[in-house]
Order: sequence, then C-alpha cells, then structure tokens
Amino acid sequence: MHASTARGILLSLVGTALFTPIFAAGKIADGAYPAVALMTMRYLGGFLTVSAVVAATRTPLSSLRSPKPWQHVLRAVLGAGGGVSAIHAATVIPIAYATAIGLTQGLLIIALAGLLLKERILPTHWAAGLVAAVGAYLVVMQSLRETGGAAASIEGVLFAAAGALFIALEVLMIKVLARRESAPGVLLHVNGFGTLVVGALSLLLVDWPAIDLSGLLPFLLLGPIAIVAQFFNILAFRHADAATLGPVNYAWILFATLMGIVFFNEIPAPTAIAGAALIVIGGLIVARIPANESPR
Repeated sequence: MHASTARGILLSLVGTALFTPIFAAGKIADGAYPAVALMTMRYLGGFLTVSAVVAATRTPLSSLRSPKPWQHVLRAVLGAGGGVSAIHAATVIPIAYATAIGLTQGLLIIALAGLLLKERILPTHWAAGLVAAVGAYLVVMQSLRETGGAAASIEGVLFAAAGALFIALEVLMIKVLARRESAPGVLLHVNGFGTLVVGALSLLLVDWPAIDLSGLLPFLLLGPIAIVAQFFNILAFRHADAATLGPVNYAWILFATLMGIVFFNEIPAPTAIAGAALIVIGGLIVARIPANESPR
C-alpha cells in the first residue's frame, strides 16, 4: 500500500472515531439532558469554533456568502434531525445497535440519489441494499427481543432509522452544495443555521430553567470535536480517493461497539453482530462498484 494512501486511511479512521462520542452523547449524559439540548450545544460549539477560525485567518466574509442560503437552512434542518434522532436512539438502545441501523444511510443514499437526483442504480446496488436490509432486520429483531418489545426499544429503533434517513438526505444536500461553495463557508452556514434551528426547537421541547447548565456546558466541546473530525476527513481525501476511503466509514460500528463495551457494559448479542456484519458487507459491495458505474 502506498504511504499516502495509508495516511489517508489513518486520517479517515481518526475522523470516524471522533464522531462516535458525538452520537453517544445522550448515553454519556446518562439521560440527564434531552437529545435536542445536546444537539444545540454541538451546533453552538461548532459555530463558535468555525467563527474563531474565520476571525483568526481573517477570511473575507464576502467569500463565505452563499448564493442560495435557503439550501443551507434545509441542510441544517436535515442534519439537526439526523443528529437529534441518532443521539436519542443511542440513549435508549445499545450504542452498537443504534450505530448498525444508522449505517444503513449508505444504502439509503444510493436509493435516494436514484429517486431524487435521477442517478443510475445498478442491480448490484439493489443486491447490496438487500444484504444490508437483512442485516438491519436482524439488529432490530435482536434489540426488540432483548427487551420483550418494550416501548423504549421500539422508540430507539425508529429514531435510529429516522436518523439514517435524515443523514442520507443531508449527504445529498452536501453533494449539491460542495459543487460550488468553499468548505469554510459550508461549515459556517450549517453550524450557524443549525444553532438557530435546533435552538428554536429546544425552546419548545426543553424546560431550560430546570436544566443544570453547569453540567450541560461541557457538551459545547461536541462542536469543536465535530469540526476536527470533519477536518481529518477532508485531509484524508487529499491522500486517498473516495473509493478507498468509503469503506472506512464502516469502522464506526467497531468504535461504537468498543465504546459500548468499555464504558457502558453493552455487549452485543451474536445475532446483532451478524446483522451489523451484513450491513457492512452491503456497504462494501457498493464501495467496490467502479466509479464510472456508481451514482455521481
């Protein structure tokens, strides 16, 4: 393996690992704060971080303006929905299970690209989707089996699935925005609008006077962690191509499983492990499709 490619894979692994505690924030908070409050801290922390970088580098604000800011608002809504759903899911069901269901976003992106962007979907894509769907079914059934179909387990599964859908739609929006706007501009817009969107939602859903703000403020660190994770991912693409780095995202299930075992004593059942493996296999099948045959 070329040294540059190996460096790209390592950088991508670090970026993927850094995202793991963000989606596990609800579990880390031990249910003390609702997901929407944690997501508000994540976006606010991200906005403050990007703003500080822009100020420190004296980047002209004119270069960051977007010709279509409403698209950033839509992306922020989708990202907020995905983040809140994923955090809440990992709060009420094991992190590994929520992560496995969340990884179906990769196959959802393919399906949605065909439906919304009219991109070509090959039989191989459908085959990969079927493999991942079987894997997701096994994970869902194991989660429900462990709790006897308890309402909390059903809720966690539904939120994990909703998070995958929201994030898949957000990725399609990123695809549109990345074609014409700079990375700093995209980050500033999404974190700024994300703060407004989730902050407004939190005013409706969160009893802020009853919250211990001193305990919530440390979750502002989720913002800079997310920015650093995105930075590592951007650097990774300077050393390796998308086809090489695509499968690295599936290492997320390994980091989530390890975090669940070490910090929360969540040991996944063999059925769930098999299901997660099938989801990863489905994603790897897609990653192996030649670039000139994959949706672009």
